[in-house]
Amino acid sequence: MCTVCNLLSLDDPMPRTASGSSSIDAAAAPSPGSSGIGDSLYPGFGNGGYDAQKYTLNLNITDVTTSQLTATTTIDALATQSLSSFNLDFIGFEIHDITVNDQPAIYSREGQELTITPASPLLEGSDFTVAVSYSGAPEPITSVAIPVPTGWVNYGDGSYVLSEPDGAANYYPVNDHPLDKASYSFRITVPTGYEVAANGVLEATTDNGDSTTYRFEARDRMTSYLTTVNITSGFNATSELSAEGILIRNYFDQGVDPELLEPFQLQSEMMTYFSQIFGEYPFELYGSVVVNTETGSALETQTLSIFGLDQLGREPAYLGGFSTEETVAHELSHQWFGNSVALADWQDIWLNEGFATYSQALWQEYKRGENALNNWIKNTYNTVIESLDQLVPPGEPPADDLFNGGVYEWGALGLHALRLEIGDDAFFNTLQTYYSTYRDGNVTPADLLSVAEAASGEELDQFFQDWFYSETVPDIPELGLFSGLTGDQTLYGDSERDAIFGRDGNDTLYGNGLTLALLGGDGNDELYGSAEAETLSGGDGNDTLYGNGGLDTLSGGAGDDLIYGGIAADEIRGGSGNDLIYAGGGADLINSGSGEDTIWLGSGATTITLSSGSGYGIIKGFELGMTQLLVSGLADLSELSFVDSSDGVQIQQADDLIAVVSWQTASSFSSNIDQIFVI
Repeated sequence: MCTVCNLLSLDDPMPRTASGSSSIDAAAAPSPGSSGIGDSLYPGFGNGGYDAQKYTLNLNITDVTTSQLTATTTIDALATQSLSSFNLDFIGFEIHDITVNDQPAIYSREGQELTITPASPLLEGSDFTVAVSYSGAPEPITSVAIPVPTGWVNYGDGSYVLSEPDGAANYYPVNDHPLDKASYSFRITVPTGYEVAANGVLEATTDNGDSTTYRFEARDRMTSYLTTVNITSGFNATSELSAEGILIRNYFDQGVDPELLEPFQLQSEMMTYFSQIFGEYPFELYGSVVVNTETGSALETQTLSIFGLDQLGREPAYLGGFSTEETVAHELSHQWFGNSVALADWQDIWLNEGFATYSQALWQEYKRGENALNNWIKNTYNTVIESLDQLVPPGEPPADDLFNGGVYEWGALGLHALRLEIGDDAFFNTLQTYYSTYRDGNVTPADLLSVAEAASGEELDQFFQDWFYSETVPDIPELGLFSGLTGDQTLYGDSERDAIFGRDGNDTLYGNGLTLALLGGDGNDELYGSAEAETLSGGDGNDTLYGNGGLDTLSGGAGDDLIYGGIAADEIRGGSGNDLIYAGGGADLINSGSGEDTIWLGSGATTITLSSGSGYGIIKGFELGMTQLLVSGLADLSELSFVDSSDGVQIQQADDLIAVVSWQTASSFSSNIDQIFVI
């Protein structure tokens, strides 16, 4: 029995079939096509009754700074039912003319729905051609699914297109859903002095005197959100052939620092590796475009992934971040999983993002070995556990937060757990069979489940349910990763447990020197570190943290916490709430966070961070020469003032009380201000 199939309502053919249309009575009279393809999260996305075969976008941009343009988009399509009318998705612009099979058509608009009534009905199985002529500038839009500008976006002296999931309709009329793939021809005209990068092969460049026309052909079928057109005053173009003979061409905006672009030199090697473990690269060519602005996200636009400045120069992976190198690998791997093997319903976005995120881990394993892979999994697991209250299960993204971290990191962890469950041979056989079976098609999780069960000989329905649809993150005991359960628990670190998570309830957690992280979760928890370096995070609730020995990081989180630093140099973060902090020995860094906190200093040199507007701390045991204070946002020491009180010296920034230091005087602080405060 397939409970995942039941959960996904796979008996409903509309959102789960590659054609996007239900069965049709061939003798039925012509009727309107649906104004939505039936997506479970976004019912209004896409349209029914036809299958687009090819789009030809003829765009003449007359003013790059405003993206003012005149355009004709021509769509070759196949009627999948007899149509009296049909819809396209289209946002903004003034429409001048619409024809169907070269005959004028009647049209109307409501929101982004453009309804077209041809002069004569279109019979099921017939080919037809729609031409829409329009002018204006693309309207700035933000998708319901992600809070960043989408579609055609202007910046400075250029523009880019980043459309996932529904931005394509803001610059051309389209059947805007992954179920309807088509080939594309781009004919983009820009004023002289500007250059264009778009999907596909650059077939021709025509000098018109005061303008230039670029013609790109994207012959491999593509979903609408993967289209991109990028315009700037100059690209540095590079090209090379991969070991497989695939052209890799890049367009780097001339204003981007070349040092930030070094990870893109790995694309050829990445393509070779991914071709070995997934199957042959699916398209004619590949490459990346980097624009000289922040885009809010990178995107795997087909054959030409797009990156902004905010995706460059990221923290290296070995320091716990997802590096630019990993992001380059992520977007390239999408060409297999997400672009060629495309989702049938937006609810299943984890099939795209979970695979691409796990490809980052696979690249780390290939490039740096098994330990790098294991560290990647451990870091990602701990990140997911610490952020669990902000995440959703991979298979349950909400419509207004489609790109929740759950579909990325949690989904990737589920794929690694599947690998551990069925073994390397069956797992990589699953990847290759899944790709070869559904290449250039659309999939559901049931398709992946079926392939994995056939490759492994195991029943994996419950595994999929636990990892991709449950609200709890399963353990990965092979790597010592245990998430804990709800309720009150006592958990002990051992040689197999790199992380312990208490989750809900009032928990007691003990490290043993091999445990790297103790995470209390919700409830009033007690966390006991060992003699080694550990991370202790109390989470919500009124927690007690004991650092003991080791160079620890202790984070109280929300609630009124009691934190003991231990004898070594610790980093202590009080979080919100009224906390009591005992620094202990060692050279500690203390940030008491918000609330009215009390800090007892120990025998070591200590730096305490204070913040205006977040409550004040009471500092006891201050010793001149051993204790330094750092005030967030402080530009000049003259902003500080000192007042004697019965509790000690009050430290004020402007009119805000930020600390009280017991047993000290205003005159002492004033005369030693340069020694006490760090800027």
